[in-house]
Amino acid sequence: MSINYWAISRGISMYKEKLILSKKRPPIILFTGFLGSGKTTMLLKTIEMLAVAEKKCAIIINEIGEVGIDNRQMRMLGYDVLDLFGGCVCCTMKVTLEATINHILEEYENLDYILFEPSGMANPTSMYPAIMNCGYEAGEIENIFIFDPTRITFYKKRMNQFFNDSIKLAKCVIINKIDQVPYNEIETALKMVTADNPGIKTFEMNLNEEFSQEYQHYF
Repeated sequence: MSINYWAISRGISMYKEKLILSKKRPPIILFTGFLGSGKTTMLLKTIEMLAVAEKKCAIIINEIGEVGIDNRQMRMLGYDVLDLFGGCVCCTMKVTLEATINHILEEYENLDYILFEPSGMANPTSMYPAIMNCGYEAGEIENIFIFDPTRITFYKKRMNQFFNDSIKLAKCVIINKIDQVPYNEIETALKMVTADNPGIKTFEMNLNEEFSQEYQHYF
């Protein structure tokens, strides 16, 4: 029986190259959710938390945001902010997202995280191919979904597919605005989440306040 040593050697070499690249790739964190859910507030609070911990991050934002992000302020904290223009990331900007991530990976060394807030109209399923084309596996993408429980009926009747797709890809769910709804609405939100993704980690918060200790430990 003949053995193709070149093929074996090439296979080992490709495995080593992939291993080296994976070690260089910083975790990428998506902040997903519909418009007004609190994604930008979540992003800003995460940036503040990481700045205190002296983590090095690159931040990708869509030009459509609920809260303005001051690039100068972010750079004073030591962060680079890359703006994505042209509309919704799920359609016209898919190539731009891939190019932006590749630029970050090539130009910025020793990053601890890449943080990305897409448009509130972007379905996460359409963003994953662009991210995975940059060398990431689906399991490496930390997708944090922010759920607005004041819009439960809206999610059920008008955005059901968006909601289902988002929850199935999420690694954890933040149920925001818990100060604005009765507890039975929070329970309904939890049931909706676990119906699509049983066992997923959930956190109940008011993002206008400090992160809970439980979430900080999780992060």
